[in-house]
Amino acid sequence: MRTILSLDSAGRIIIPKAIREKLHLGPGTSLQVEVIGDRIELTQVLPEIRLEKKGKRRVVVGTGSFDAVDAVAESREEYVSRLDKPRSK
Repeated sequence: MRTILSLDSAGRIIIPKAIREKLHLGPGTSLQVEVIGDRIELTQVLPEIRLEKKGKRRVVVGTGSFDAVDAVAESREEYVSRLDKPRSK
């Protein structure tokens, strides 16, 4: 997809809706700006993926690639370490 953009008086550009939708960019999306020779490159900065406890369940939070096997193993290790700790009375 190729398009020509113009800077406004404040130096901003607007990324066309079709591109934002294709790349799943929304309000608050972080972009890294890099100058490569005479080009400007924008790269989406993806948040870290992690498991969070929601109620009694653990859910995946974040976007991008995710290794479920590693996440389950890490969660089990955390659970076992909590079980090994003596309870206070």
